[in-house]
Amino acid sequence: MEISVAADKALVAEVRHSVRAALASWDAGAIADDMAVVASELASNALKHAGGEATVRLRLEKGQALLEVDDSSMQRPIARRVGAEVEEGRGLLLVQALAAEWGWRYRQGGGKTVWASLPAPAGCVA
Repeated sequence: MEISVAADKALVAEVRHSVRAALASWDAGAIADDMAVVASELASNALKHAGGEATVRLRLEKGQALLEVDDSSMQRPIARRVGAEVEEGRGLLLVQALAAEWGWRYRQGGGKTVWASLPAPAGCVA
């Protein structure tokens, strides 16, 4: 599954829906809600910090559901603790809490990819 998301945060709901639908079609619905939250947070961060378009990819690989989000920013993603009065800034903390692993890498030609994985349920097939 691959989706291009224009600089419109309203499209993040479409990302969540597409992630859930793809995982359900692969018999991996057990992780669909957690992966939808991860996808939503990573896509939102990409749109907010890169200010342009993002590409979201989801695939099954070696027993893992792997989500990748590409954006044009060279800014490194940093999970930070924020005070209770702050209304945003917790996205990567949610990703850390839900994902088995997450990380990022610079892309050749510019930009970066932020990724997260969850163990895929036994028997799922893409």
